[in-house]
Amino acid sequence: MSTTIFYVIIGALGTGLWNVFISSASRQMHPLLGALITELTAFSAGALIFLPMLGSGFPKVSLKAVIMCMLAGLSVLLADFFILKAYKQGMPISIGGPIIIGGSIVVVTLMGVFLGEKITWLKAVSILMIVCGASILGSLSR
Repeated sequence: MSTTIFYVIIGALGTGLWNVFISSASRQMHPLLGALITELTAFSAGALIFLPMLGSGFPKVSLKAVIMCMLAGLSVLLADFFILKAYKQGMPISIGGPIIIGGSIVVVTLMGVFLGEKITWLKAVSILMIVCGASILGSLSR
């Protein structure tokens, strides 16, 4: 198995666990506090784990890469806050999780096209199926 697939599997596992933990925490705190705790935990853990690896020197980073990482951080803050808010208001994880993941797939796929990746008929049909599934799940929560 390619290491890139392994990395993606670990990332998917992390996203799934994040959904479970954030859903559980949402009923016990204000969404903004939960989002801030999530962000601070990610930052602190990342600093503790990865900064020692930079002992041989700080890698060169372009301004564009820094800006993209900052935009990613803002996106995670938005996701944390609004998903905590939805779960706090009673959204079941069995409905919210698939909508979050399906919505993420659609956004990433469309951004890939916007950034120049080719879209095949199979990808287009798959996106349509995801949107339909998320819509069905969304209607179940009413």
